[in-house]
Formats: sequence, C-alpha cells, structure tokens
Amino acid sequence: MLSKLYKKYKNRKRRVKCEKGYATFHIDELSIFKFSGWAYVNHLENAKPCHVLFKLNSTIICQTQASVFREDLKKAGIGNGDCGFSVEPNWQAFEAGSNVIVMYVNDKPVHVFEVTITTKQLMVAMTGQIHRQIDLAKAEIIKSISGR
Repeated sequence: MLSKLYKKYKNRKRRVKCEKGYATFHIDELSIFKFSGWAYVNHLENAKPCHVLFKLNSTIICQTQASVFREDLKKAGIGNGDCGFSVEPNWQAFEAGSNVIVMYVNDKPVHVFEVTITTKQLMVAMTGQIHRQIDLAKAEIIKSISGR
C-alpha cells in the first residue's frame, strides 16, 4: 500500500506543464545515440535560432542551438530554414527501460517524450565510447612518437 502511494507521489512530482503553442518542432530521431530534428519559436519575427535542451529527470542529457540549415524547412517556409539540430546525448544518464525526457526550447518545456532503452543499446553506446577513447589515445601516441 505504501509503495503505491509513493509511486503516485513520484509520478505526480515528475509531471511537467508544457508551454503549448510556444514552439513548433519535429523530432527526426530520439534515441540513445542521437537526438535530431528541428525547432522554431512561433512568436519570433526575426526567426533567430533557438536553444534546445533535453532533460531526463533533472539531468541535462544534451543541449544545442537549433541553427542547422535544412533545405526542406526553407521550402516549407519554416523560418529561414536554419532551425535544424542534431546532437549526441549523454547515454550514461539513461537507464534500461522507460525514460521520461522533457524537451525545452529557450528554457520553456514544450514536450514530454517516453523513450525505451534496452540493455543492448546501453552496451553498444558504452562500446562506442570505448572505441572513440582508444582512437584518441592512438592519435596522441602517434603524434608524440612523430614529434609533432
């Protein structure tokens, strides 16, 4: 009985009130490997790029400027077409199972996503990071040996 009350309290605490209509956006990919899409603040006349941030609980898992030019957005009349983004999230913040992610545009919450992560995806992300570290170490060793 007590655990049910705690879960109810915990879920109520996590709910985020989103600012409907503040921004128009589309998510192309939302995975442990990449967050990509586009975002545009509806009330800005000068169509300047906005800041996009994703949080899991209170942990920032990635953030970037939505400023990448995309021809498809320009043709659709969305800003100047420079509202795209693509960023690699901090995979270490995720847990296997369901993860509730909040998207913020210019520090305003605009949407809540639920992303399911498998143990296999976590292992692949960890392995990828290890390989990147090995490649960096190799490059540093080669650089030191060649005297550059």
